[in-house]
Amino acid sequence: MTEHETQNLSASEALDRIETLYAAAVDNLREAVRRFIETGERPDPAARAEGVFAYPELRLSWYGDRPEDLAPRAYARLAKRGSYATTVTRPDLFRPYLTEQLNLLAAEYGAVFQVAPSKQEIPFPYVLDQLEIAPDRSLTASLARWFPTTDLANIGDEIADGLFDPAGDLPLSHFDGLRTDFSLARLRHYTGTPVDDVQSYVLFTNYNRYVDEFVRWAIEQLKTPGSPY
Repeated sequence: MTEHETQNLSASEALDRIETLYAAAVDNLREAVRRFIETGERPDPAARAEGVFAYPELRLSWYGDRPEDLAPRAYARLAKRGSYATTVTRPDLFRPYLTEQLNLLAAEYGAVFQVAPSKQEIPFPYVLDQLEIAPDRSLTASLARWFPTTDLANIGDEIADGLFDPAGDLPLSHFDGLRTDFSLARLRHYTGTPVDDVQSYVLFTNYNRYVDEFVRWAIEQLKTPGSPY
């Protein structure tokens, strides 16, 4: 167990710990960026190695028996015995979703959770919004050199595509913190709206059959008296 790891947590305790670690990492990264802009001070490599800019990691281990009366659903399921892990971003935004998922895993599998800083760092562009001073464009390359940034080589759909390393931890989610943050940034870019205010369900597809079905559904909703749309 690392110095910062907490073990055998309930779902609510794990989420509280995730929020604490995530808020601290964001504050650390934002403050380090501010100091770099103002004074040129570079972040401490040793501190980075300890996870001061890192996403929190959520882990659980399950080696029990599969519940016989498991509800027929496509989420909050463990496929096989082993150790599971994922990184988490924006726990404030996803807390209701995570609460439901983790409570089901605890109730049906007897899961307990561990939380610690991960090895995956938060890219600096994701913390600039609330920075009191805006970095000059000439600093972009320097920031990317000395701070974690959005390296597309590390952002992908390998887990969802089943291409993850089976010798490592099993994935606890289809998308890790880094991939989720990338998608949240795209939502903001495409809509011009903070992700907190974007509707819960967004259609993102280039398959005509899905778009056609959505258009038909939307038209019926608009024609229905009393529809919220």
